Amino acid sequence: MARMTGAEIVANTLKTAGIRHVFGIVSIHNMPIVDAISRIDGIDMVTCRNEQSATHMADGYARATGQLGVALASTGPGTTNVVTGLYESAYASSRTLVITGQAETTFYGKGKGYVHEAENQKAMLQTVAQHVASPRYIEEVATQFKDLIRDVCSARPQPGAMEIPIDLQYAETEAGDLTVEFPAPFGADAESLTQAIDAIAGARKRVILAGGGVGKADASEALAALAEKLDAPVITTPNGKGALRDDHPLLMGPVLLSRPILQAVQDADLMIAVGTRFQAGVAGGQVAMPMPKMVHIDADPRNINLNYRPEVGVVGDAKLALKAIAEADIESGDAQYKEQLLGLAGQSKSGMRDRLGPDQAGILDVFSRYMDRDAYFVRDNTLPGYHWGNGLLPIFKPGGYIFPTSGAIGPGLPLGIGVAIATGVKTFCMHGDGGFMFHVGELSTAAQYQAPVVIVVFNDGGYGVLRGLQVNQFDGRFSETDLSTPDFVKLAESMGLTGLHADTVDGFAEQVEKAMGIEGPVLIELNVRNMQPISGVIPPPKD
Repeated sequence: MARMTGAEIVANTLKTAGIRHVFGIVSIHNMPIVDAISRIDGIDMVTCRNEQSATHMADGYARATGQLGVALASTGPGTTNVVTGLYESAYASSRTLVITGQAETTFYGKGKGYVHEAENQKAMLQTVAQHVASPRYIEEVATQFKDLIRDVCSARPQPGAMEIPIDLQYAETEAGDLTVEFPAPFGADAESLTQAIDAIAGARKRVILAGGGVGKADASEALAALAEKLDAPVITTPNGKGALRDDHPLLMGPVLLSRPILQAVQDADLMIAVGTRFQAGVAGGQVAMPMPKMVHIDADPRNINLNYRPEVGVVGDAKLALKAIAEADIESGDAQYKEQLLGLAGQSKSGMRDRLGPDQAGILDVFSRYMDRDAYFVRDNTLPGYHWGNGLLPIFKPGGYIFPTSGAIGPGLPLGIGVAIATGVKTFCMHGDGGFMFHVGELSTAAQYQAPVVIVVFNDGGYGVLRGLQVNQFDGRFSETDLSTPDFVKLAESMGLTGLHADTVDGFAEQVEKAMGIEGPVLIELNVRNMQPISGVIPPPKD
């Protein structure tokens, strides 16, 4: 049996778990782990400029691949930086794992002023992570780490973290078996499946609501098979985009909040909701909407009855549950009702496009030309994201559309870099100029590792979303939302990227075509200040 240091146990366990990249920053309290990773074939360290960014990159990696995304930080200030990234990962049900250091075991908890001392670090991490491991003896490192990885990847994914005292990283022990056995998907109990099948068979006017859990369970084919068997239209949540290919004839898309569609859905005999917790949204209004009778399928029992009380709750893996239901003897549904819903979805999308105006509609069309089955689109929380990213941008695979689920401003850039590094595929990253500055230092990371990301910064001179919120709330007043912005092209070039600029839709189309032919990262600054604004949006200040 081989002897290894604690750091080597961590690195070798990551290798057995299939990890190919670790995002992080080297520090005095994680140097042994960085060194151990550097000596293992097949794992590359991606050095970031901030631990929050590293955690977002690990999150993007996890969402795009369905695998574990790993970030490495250092104790104390380095770990405080990861909290926002873990917060976002929890919202997004992401398989994100943070590894960090801790003071020597002989000093931990003594309050003696040890460098980067963090007495309550574990408690802090527990506020944003489902499982936090904190070994006190070298013999505990392997077992706790393997258990943590399994837990992060079980059922509905949730982030986890492990703090490892620096003396345990250097200490040696017998390594033992470091193989990580990932948990198998668990099926729902037979009784709840039978009840669900009976409820579906007893309904004629049916509609399916697919959330982000469909993609995480690799259940897209099973969803398509059930929808086709029932001849039932499929609404998605924004996180559920890509659960069905955009060209599938039964796809309605994320249109539930359209008033005519919501009213028509209320007339359904039954909604089959799968992989969604019905997020409350701004002001909680999205859990006050009347809903029809419901079968709710989710891997997390806490989501059943959380915001809506279904007729039947099915706790289990979405793929297994959908397959079991599709195998039952159930007749197809009401064709007239299906056509009504699909028609309303078409009208809703047409109305969305009309409200965009010619400039934003043209920008949407430019992006859409490149959204084939291999493309990834990452966006920050921006006006275009809300107005056409969610509802109109075509997505052809689960995980192909990624955004900050928590509503945070800023994570888009590191999420996009993580996706690009994970997949090696050209990745669009759409940002507003305000949120972009949160993690602007990661342009250097993108350049250093030649991440194939095309970053598009919509420059409207400030926080456009917040301008609108303030105007609606404060009798037309807005304040502290206009920003002084740099020359983004020169900024990108100074950090080793190709920088491009566009002022018109035609110019943007030319620059995107050019960017798609360039290896490595590209930034396109799109000046939208003089473009026609989206209907109802407060115009930005003119140049």
